[in-house]
Amino acid sequence: MVGRRTLVADWAMRILIVAFVTVVVTLPFHAFISTWGGTSIGPLLIWKSWKELLLTALVPVVILYCVLRPDVAKKVWDSWLLRLIAVYVVLHLLYAWGSQASFAAVIAGLMMNLRFLAMFVVGYLIATSKHPWVTRLWKWAPPAIFTITIVLSLMAIAQVAFLPKDFLTHFGYGTSTIMPYTVLDDQPDALRAFATLRGPNPLGAYLLICLAVCAVFIAKQRRNIFAGISLGLGAVALVLTSSRSAWLGAGAACAVLVFSLVPVATVLKWVKWWWLPSVVVLVGFFWAAVTIPALRLAVFHSTIDRTTLTTGSSDKHWTEVTNGLIDVSSSPFGQGVGTAGPASYYNTNNHPKIAENYFIQLAQELGVIGVALFILLNGMVITLLWERRRDAWAKALLASFVGITVINLFLHGWADDPTAMTWWAIAGLYLSSNVAARKK
Repeated sequence: MVGRRTLVADWAMRILIVAFVTVVVTLPFHAFISTWGGTSIGPLLIWKSWKELLLTALVPVVILYCVLRPDVAKKVWDSWLLRLIAVYVVLHLLYAWGSQASFAAVIAGLMMNLRFLAMFVVGYLIATSKHPWVTRLWKWAPPAIFTITIVLSLMAIAQVAFLPKDFLTHFGYGTSTIMPYTVLDDQPDALRAFATLRGPNPLGAYLLICLAVCAVFIAKQRRNIFAGISLGLGAVALVLTSSRSAWLGAGAACAVLVFSLVPVATVLKWVKWWWLPSVVVLVGFFWAAVTIPALRLAVFHSTIDRTTLTTGSSDKHWTEVTNGLIDVSSSPFGQGVGTAGPASYYNTNNHPKIAENYFIQLAQELGVIGVALFILLNGMVITLLWERRRDAWAKALLASFVGITVINLFLHGWADDPTAMTWWAIAGLYLSSNVAARKK
């Protein structure tokens, strides 16, 4: 009987690992695959939500494994981080029950807000199980990330450099799915790269994870040519996205990497000698960005004939943020799941509420209690990563987390499935109890 239980538990874990890896590897290509498959085979909704359906189907497998391996289940539940996630999920269910949004918006809101945490929990359970395949996951993770970075970057460069603007229309892209190309400030020749993701901003956010991993492994293995090529191409692709939020996030991530890779004394010496030249360069760059039309368009997303630098998307952003804050002040306890953020596009009971800030979105949906819980969850993750900051993966995760958090101040970053689900999946594997024990 014991042998049969062990065998069933082993196969249940293999199913979890295969499904987990399948989701992570296909996420950066999900928009392309779902658009092509949804329009050529259909139905589009199933193709778009296959990963959420797969995660739902894994629930019985997780329960079965926890019943067969109560020792592993106990280790997982002993984590205060996992307990906080459970409280956060319960809060979502309560706010879904009393939501003012339509049923479709509520379901979309639950998926967008919780799917990345589901990946974290599955990854945490997988690594805590100490299954032999876990060692292989860590062995193959770096080259897989390098390969994905190169593929996405080459596609991004090709989109801007030589591919026809309507190239993706052959794969189902269009007004009813995803636009086949994106431009700056309605300028037909100012193309923005987005590779196989939903748009330039999602590509920029996803690349932060890849670039952080590449940079850390180059610092660890200076002759890692694979990582170097990935880093170079990824940096070019990041620039070609013209995603200002991703650029700011990359700057924040670089700052974290510098402080984690370089001794403090060396950093202080750099600051002492380079602060003045840096200020001069920044002032010169700002002047060039204001006066040179091409640079102005890339930095401010504003053509030279605009009345101000912020006319257009920048003004719209701050207007949406202001409207979101006003909405939160009028309903500080939230209006329910699906009433704000990308999920609100499905809300037939009201117009969409896009605050262009993930934390404001949570406050609109879950109130101040919900956003406080999420910030606490973020704080616990940062603390755990900081405690292990000497490890390469901790450096990469910490830097990319800070960068993505910056993005979430300007966009609904954690609602974007490739970035959110990938980052939290890797973090779940890394922050599991067996990794903590190994580091001790």
